[in-house]
Amino acid sequence: MQLPALNRPHHHLCFFRLDPQFCLAPLTALPADDIRLPDADRSLLCQLDDNDRRQLEQLCAAEQAASIGLTIAGRRWQCHLAPTENRHWLLSAEMGKVQRDDELGLMEWQLQQGWEQAPSSLAAQMPMLMDTLIGQQNADRVILWRHYAAEEVLRPLYSQGLPFSLQPVKAERRYLRTLQQRGGLSYSHCAEQPLLSAFGYLPADGIQHRLDVPLLVDKAIVGLVSLEYRRQRAPVTAADMQFVAVIAARLAGLIAAPAMPAPIADIHLGQLTPVLSHHTGQDFFNQLMQQLATLCGADIALVGLQHARKDKVRVLSCYTDNQLQPQFSYHLAGTPCHFSLQPSANICVHHNHTAERFPDDRVLKEKGIQAYIGLSIKDQHQQPIGILALLFRQPLTQTTALQSLLDQLENRVRDELLRRRDQEALMVAAAAFDAQEGLFITDSHMQIQRANQAFANISGYESDQLTGRSALNLRAEDPHSTTIDAIVHAMEQQHRWQGEQRLLRADGRELPVSIRISQVRDGLGIMHYVCCVEDLSEQKADKQRIEQMAYFDELTGLHNRRFMVEHIAHTVALAEHESTRGALLLLDLDDFKNINDSLGYATGDDLLVQVAERLHGFAGQTEGISLARISSDEFVLLCPELSHGYTGAKTRAEQLALGLREQFLLPFQLGSLRLHLSASIGISLFPVTGMGLEEYLRQADTANHIAKRVAPGSHVFFSQEMADEVQERVRISNALQQALINDELELYFQPQQQVNDNQPLGVEALLRWHPPGKKPIPPGHFIPIAEETSLICDIGDWVLQQACSRIQRWQSEGHQPGRVSVNISARHFHSANFVSRLALLLQQYPACQHRLTLEVTEGVILDNLQESRTRMAQIKALGVNLSIDDFGTGYSSFAYLRELPVDELKLDRSFIQHIDKRPQDRAIIACLLDLARTLEMSVVAEGVETEPQLATLAELHCPAYQGYLRARPMPEAELLRWLVE
Repeated sequence: MQLPALNRPHHHLCFFRLDPQFCLAPLTALPADDIRLPDADRSLLCQLDDNDRRQLEQLCAAEQAASIGLTIAGRRWQCHLAPTENRHWLLSAEMGKVQRDDELGLMEWQLQQGWEQAPSSLAAQMPMLMDTLIGQQNADRVILWRHYAAEEVLRPLYSQGLPFSLQPVKAERRYLRTLQQRGGLSYSHCAEQPLLSAFGYLPADGIQHRLDVPLLVDKAIVGLVSLEYRRQRAPVTAADMQFVAVIAARLAGLIAAPAMPAPIADIHLGQLTPVLSHHTGQDFFNQLMQQLATLCGADIALVGLQHARKDKVRVLSCYTDNQLQPQFSYHLAGTPCHFSLQPSANICVHHNHTAERFPDDRVLKEKGIQAYIGLSIKDQHQQPIGILALLFRQPLTQTTALQSLLDQLENRVRDELLRRRDQEALMVAAAAFDAQEGLFITDSHMQIQRANQAFANISGYESDQLTGRSALNLRAEDPHSTTIDAIVHAMEQQHRWQGEQRLLRADGRELPVSIRISQVRDGLGIMHYVCCVEDLSEQKADKQRIEQMAYFDELTGLHNRRFMVEHIAHTVALAEHESTRGALLLLDLDDFKNINDSLGYATGDDLLVQVAERLHGFAGQTEGISLARISSDEFVLLCPELSHGYTGAKTRAEQLALGLREQFLLPFQLGSLRLHLSASIGISLFPVTGMGLEEYLRQADTANHIAKRVAPGSHVFFSQEMADEVQERVRISNALQQALINDELELYFQPQQQVNDNQPLGVEALLRWHPPGKKPIPPGHFIPIAEETSLICDIGDWVLQQACSRIQRWQSEGHQPGRVSVNISARHFHSANFVSRLALLLQQYPACQHRLTLEVTEGVILDNLQESRTRMAQIKALGVNLSIDDFGTGYSSFAYLRELPVDELKLDRSFIQHIDKRPQDRAIIACLLDLARTLEMSVVAEGVETEPQLATLAELHCPAYQGYLRARPMPEAELLRWLVE
């Protein structure tokens, strides 16, 4: 059934009912006339594209609330689905503007037209295609992967953008199956996505969003394209997915096409102009090697930076077997590149039998290399800084064009190599000498590259003696120290390690030191190890006393917050290493502040000691549990190795939480005083990929906060929705404080009328928030947040002041809206200076006497009946009327009405909504009206929206009403016009 038609809303939100046959029926009016609805007599599935249809079916099959984007009649609907009874769904849709994808569509057409004349080589077209993707989709990095089904791996053929280590990853079947079924996968919060677990580099590179599209040949995945973002990008539209899919299809065709050898003929520098002019840094080297290999028909193309000792080359980019290779190093001796050490040599050519001439070069033999041409690149002092080489499996006959091309490339490549060398030197130097503590930097093989003077003093060596020495040779064997294998394993897992070792000094003495090793990559993607060394010889004697002061709570004797934070780091690292799961339980005593305030801090301390004793006994029953008191009434239990699986760990954590709650079933005996106490528990499971260590305590605290709101004494597991809700509430609270300062709040007024003749009796003042440039925020969204803090008192004072000033002005201008009702929150009503501030307002605006009505709910009064009775009497003495809002919904006993000076009852809209259809609601209203007449109180019915509702109220002799039937809430100017009309 469709609801009664409403006025056209100013937003694009509409509600629908979705039945089990997926037929869509509107429940509210459409927000615009140009919106076309799907055929209501046909299944919505038949009217969607394949991707949207598949997602909608999967969400409905899960029978859980979820969000989804659907394209219907050229307009993108952002929908939220919520299950209702009888397998029906409530669907709310935010309908955006008509999609305009002409720009991407035109580019697709232009690309496809250009492909007809473009070369069919993958290496020739790949840079242009990747440039197009990274530019049009604003990605930080694009990667082309090749799928090797027999090995079940994905190997990167090419990358562009952020630095990237070209390492293969496991091709997990579930991931590939899902990718093939959906035709593309868009991820947000990549570090938390199970399907991306094989791509372990994502958290380290800070990748937040990723789009994967498969390369399909005969319905089989031959590779995929990955677009990666270090930020959360906007949702991927259908046009975006189509655009990427078109390029992916082209790449798939190029990969499947047989490789055609390129003859060496008519080669000139102009063919490399796009690479030379558009790229720099690592992208320049990658692009140049690909283009040279394709243009010259080379089987291997490489460019390298020569080591400072000049006998070693670190290859920056190597292209062979139709893909870029990971960076590597090799010695010049015994290779054709050895010619670069000769000062006068510039270009070297071996036309044939190259592998035979250099038998010690294993690569030449394995690849069957026959011909070689190399360019030695030298600096301004004619010292070699790098080498560029092309290798061929076929002999070379004519090399004039090749030599000319390499000769012309020398200056450009020299500039890039010099820039690369200078950048590396600056970054290493800056990292090594910014610190005053003992510090040294090594390469990936733990060979010391640079050491500062502080470390030289600790080790007893001179700084130049340390350069080139293996850091492992400075370690003295100690059975109590962490082994080298364990350190290496930790570095592979976490990219950092910290612990104690014994340093073997130059004079033979052993020195206890603390070492922190961090694996870092500089801006060029080169890996180093930064090692911080601290001499512990003077600290050992005081260690025990310092630990006692630093890591234990003085009152309870338990570990403190500092210990727990460090222990969490160790425990999480161990869990990641051993592939186990654990839980962190944060326990907070309920209403402990009231105990301190009413019984004193000494009693509170005694209670904390007893709580700590019970928790210590409970923790001692399970091996491995660590217990700490981290704040006044907060305790943390760290429970490692609960299970290897998520479900098992959660089940075990649930059992521990129930056991903890049982510790509070018995009262606590404090002398002659017996106290019953409860505790709320928040639970965070670990480890979670890519999450910072401090997040686990924050997650548990968030879950604890939710547990207290749900039911004190309960336990709740953390979920991301909780964190989002807390962040949203904090954002709203901060924005609301600023709204008071910026005058963003506004009063609306809803008239109250007599039932028998619709004559106005008064108005109710209602608060509205209109942030500039944004949609209005509903009161139901921000009022509960304000009520949790003292901010509701500031807002309440503002509303009262505004309402009183309007009453005074209306009287002076001759307007007669009648009385004005203002809602008062519980915190505001019970605040210490509420009555005195109200009295000052009445002195400032005398016209408010007998025209101002304060509305309070039953809960506000019954929180403290005695105080409420006294306060209400004081308010009545000021000439202010009192009304009970939402009457009849809070308590079943109305005896308190006899004791309170109440003028009016407001009947809740829940009774009015079905009064013309439900005899039970009609009977309740009749009883409440009789009660009001007996107590000589007036009555206002809220939420009247239909004529039958009003007619029923007239039959029951209800005196007054308010609702959308006659008047919605309106601004002041509109209210005054309404009164005149």
